[in-house]
Order: sequence, then C-alpha cells, then structure tokens
Amino acid sequence: MILFLFSTLTFAGSPVTEDTRALVLGIAKYGDDAPADRSQTWWSALDDTGLHSVLKDGLAHNPDLLMADARIDLAQASTWQSLSGLLPTVAFEVATQQAPTDAMSLSPYAAGSTDYAEAFQSIGTLLGDVAVATGVDPGTLPDFTGGEQSQVPDTYRQSSALLKGAWTIDAFGRQTLSTLAAQRESKATRSSRDAMMRTLAGQLGAAWYDLVAAREQARVVAGQVQTATELLELVQLRYERGEGSALDVLQQRQQLAGTQALLPRAVAAERAAHGRLAVAIGKSPSAALPQSSGWPALKAMPSIGSPARLIDDRADIRSAMQQLESARLNRAASFSALAPTFTVTGQFGRQYLTFDETESVETWGIGAVATVPLFAGGRTHAGIKAARATRDMANMRLRATVLSAVDQVENAISMEKAAEDTLVARHHQSEAAEAALIESRAHYTEGLAPYVTVLAALAAHQAAQLSLLDAERARLQARIQLHTALGGQWQPTAEVK
Repeated sequence: MILFLFSTLTFAGSPVTEDTRALVLGIAKYGDDAPADRSQTWWSALDDTGLHSVLKDGLAHNPDLLMADARIDLAQASTWQSLSGLLPTVAFEVATQQAPTDAMSLSPYAAGSTDYAEAFQSIGTLLGDVAVATGVDPGTLPDFTGGEQSQVPDTYRQSSALLKGAWTIDAFGRQTLSTLAAQRESKATRSSRDAMMRTLAGQLGAAWYDLVAAREQARVVAGQVQTATELLELVQLRYERGEGSALDVLQQRQQLAGTQALLPRAVAAERAAHGRLAVAIGKSPSAALPQSSGWPALKAMPSIGSPARLIDDRADIRSAMQQLESARLNRAASFSALAPTFTVTGQFGRQYLTFDETESVETWGIGAVATVPLFAGGRTHAGIKAARATRDMANMRLRATVLSAVDQVENAISMEKAAEDTLVARHHQSEAAEAALIESRAHYTEGLAPYVTVLAALAAHQAAQLSLLDAERARLQARIQLHTALGGQWQPTAEVK
C-alpha cells in the first residue's frame, strides 16, 4: 500500500515549475542579466500623492477584490473539508424507542426461542386432568399459569447512550491526494486575487492619469483662449492704428472662436474622466477626488532581469501553475477510486430496557469494514476521464497564460522606449513652436512680418501643446503597463503609501 501511495504521489507531482521555466525561456526574446528588485510597489517610485490616495481607496473598496477575498475563504474551507476525510469522526449518540411488547415476538431472536410459558401451561392442564381422574382436589396442585405474574406491560422502552467513532484508513492515498489538490487550488485562488490586484492597480493608475491629462488639457485650452484673446487685442489695436488690415482682425476672431470651441469639450472630457475614476474606486461619479499637481517625474526604466523571473513575479502564472498541480493530483486521486477502502468502527456506552422497571447493561464493540468497488455504473471511469480532461485544460491554460505574459512584457518594453522617444520629440516640438510664436509675434508687432505668420505659429503652438499632453500621458501609461507586465512580489494587501 505504501509503495502504491508513493508511486501515485510521484505520478501526480511532476515538476510543473521547471517545465514552466523552460517554456518561458524557450519563447521569450527579451531580458538581461541586470539585478531587478520588485519587492516594492510600482507607485512608490512616483511622487504623486493623488495617485497614492486613489490606489488606497480603490484597492481597499473594489467590489471585485472583495469577492476575490470571499473566494479565498471558500477555497480554504474546502481544503479543511477535504482534510477532515483523513481524520477519525467521533460522535455521542443518545437514542430511545417505545414499541408494543407483542412486537418483541417478531424479532428474529424471539421467533427462534422456546416458549416456556406455553410448555408450563400444558403441564398444568395435564396435571389437572390426572387429579380429576384420581379424585385429588385440583386446588392443591401448583399454579403453572403464572396468575397475576403473567401480566406484562403493553409497551416497552429501549434506550441507549453510546460514544461512537469511525476512521476511514486512506491506505491508497485517495483522500490525501484530494486534500493536496484542494490545498493547491486554495493557493491558486489566492494567486488569482493577487493577479487581479496587480491588474486593478494598473487600471486605476491609468485612469488617474487620464483624469490628470483631462485636467491639464482643460488648463492648456483655457490658456490658449487667453493667448488668442490677447493677440486679438493686439491685432485690433494695430488695425485701429492703420498698421493692419480688417482681414487680420477677422482671421484672429475666427481663430479665437475655434479655440473657445475646444474648451467645452475639454471640460466635458475632464468630467467624464472624473466619473470613470470615481466609479472605479467605488464612489459616486460626482464624489470629490484628490487634486493633481501635473505630471510626476519618472525615474529610469526598471531593470528587466531574466525572463525566468516571470514564474515568480507574475501572480497569474503562479495561479495557472497551481491549478495544473491541483488537476494532476486530482487525476491521480481518481485512479485511487478503483482501490478498496477500509474503515474501523467502535462504540462504547450503555443500553437500557424498560418494562415496569428499567434495567441497563454496559456495552461496547469494535469492527472493521472493507469495501471493494466492483461496479458503479461507469462513474469511476468517467471520473478518471473527466480528471484527465481537466488536467489537459489546466496545461493549456498555463501555456496560454505564459504566452500572454511574455507578449505583454515584450510589448511593454517596446512601448516604454517608443513613449520615451516620442515624449522627447514632443518636448522639442513644443519648445520650437513656442519660440516661433514669440518670434513671429515680435516681428508682427514691429511690422516686420505679416499677420498670417503669427496665425500659423499660433496654430502650430496650440497643436504642439496638446500633442505634448498626449505624449506625457502615454509615457506614464507605458511605464504603468511595463510594471504591470513585469509583476512583482510586493504584498498587495499592504497599505498603499
């Protein structure tokens, strides 16, 4: 039996970790030998109190995470239920029964026993007949009928108070394997919650910077309206002095109206981003949110490290690995259903029998039951097939999770570099556009350049400002996406600082 259990455990405990590590290294085309520290939360590297406040509220009150916590409790309870199958059961049982006394004669014991009362009555009848024949007074003969003593109660009560125990011996490891599978499943549930936490943190971070971008866009557009208004005053003044044409004034009025038309849209976009973030953290769409202070400074790109780190840093991969281990253990347990089961039973207590008076006797007993499965309507073999299919699905799920994780990291690395290069180019574009606007305005004021030059420079500067905002947001979102793809060993239940 021990050898059977050992071989079953060996069959079920294949090196999932090493197989997954080899899979990652076989498909990943990124990575370096630089040491990578992922023990801290990614947002701790950003000096943004608004972001920290949003994440603290969102990660503490998100309904999906609260449901994930409940699923963890459920999985742990299932593990304890499975473990209980390995332990003996003990119960104290008190029972009582009242029945007709005549029913005692229907018991197998009473039916097979000699009716001595009827025999004595026959002897009494025989002696009475002899006395009559010989002239002896029948009253002098013994009473074999029992007289008053033959009367018994119509009912009797039978009671017992017993301490009972039973222990199913897991000789072939079925319950042990099921318990180990439940434990792996419980760990997989916790890892799934951590993966959900990681994803939610990234989504909340991106939503926060969407709101920051909307606020910045509204601020920039308001500034552009102010700049266009000031320029209109300048053009109007030059026209009144005879230094400009009416066309210049009309063109500037048209440009100002176009810029003003952007402001309501920017305010509406800010309101929409506000509502989306508020709902994401479990608040009313109109609830107050933290103030923002622009774009935080980003540190250098985090170290990537070896691709093999994914099996430790990505909670979703850990969850898929644990689900595969659980499926393999369950499949091994399904084969054990073909083996016999052995149960040891025992009881100790007292039994009571009540007619006119109550009598009791101390009783005990021990026993053993061996059950050999012969035919279960195909249920056992169907269970083996189902367990094999579950294992195959878990294997494919793990492979798909690894492929997705590697793709996410490679895309995030590419987007990080592209976003950084784009931001640098947008900064240069914005600086050049601002310098061109200042220079063209100065030339126009001095009468050295036509107004159309200023108008073109103003349009280019406004477009460059909005493009810079998009690049700033894309840069931060690329960094968040990179941190989310790389994962980490930070404790998701820790307080967000």
